[in-house]
Amino acid sequence: MNDTETLSPVLPNETEEAARRLLSKASERGLMLATAESCTGGMLASLLTDLQGVAHSFDRGFVTYSYEAKNEMLGIPMEVIEPNSAVTREVAVAMAEGALERSRANVALAITGFADAGVEPGLVHFACARAGRKTAHREEHFGAIGRGRTRVECMRVAVEMMTEML
Repeated sequence: MNDTETLSPVLPNETEEAARRLLSKASERGLMLATAESCTGGMLASLLTDLQGVAHSFDRGFVTYSYEAKNEMLGIPMEVIEPNSAVTREVAVAMAEGALERSRANVALAITGFADAGVEPGLVHFACARAGRKTAHREEHFGAIGRGRTRVECMRVAVEMMTEML
């Protein structure tokens, strides 16, 4: 059953259903969600706002593609970003924690990676933060599967991580 108008043509049914369950569970618990995205360009925020009837559990999304955006919007010091690149565990964790601090959300998920270029195409770091808990991190190596397929895979991982954090 495809519910999302925007992403249904490219998103596996299982990912869409998992996103619906995530939003329903967040709603039942009175929790709000936020995202901080780089290589996915807001795709996760789009998914979480496209599911009619449960999207009200989404607070906001930050699309922070540049180093400056990560610094200005999420408060990540340039000293954390610049030494190695923005595709690191440290940056993903800082993005998630920054999104949590700068929103009304209870759970924030961050994604930063190389969708189809960079040092290692398909390398993506995820982090999920929740107040009062240790921020979770996950590193994925999707390989050189292309920008679109990498982004779709990121949706699956992101929804899994947010669900686990609830």
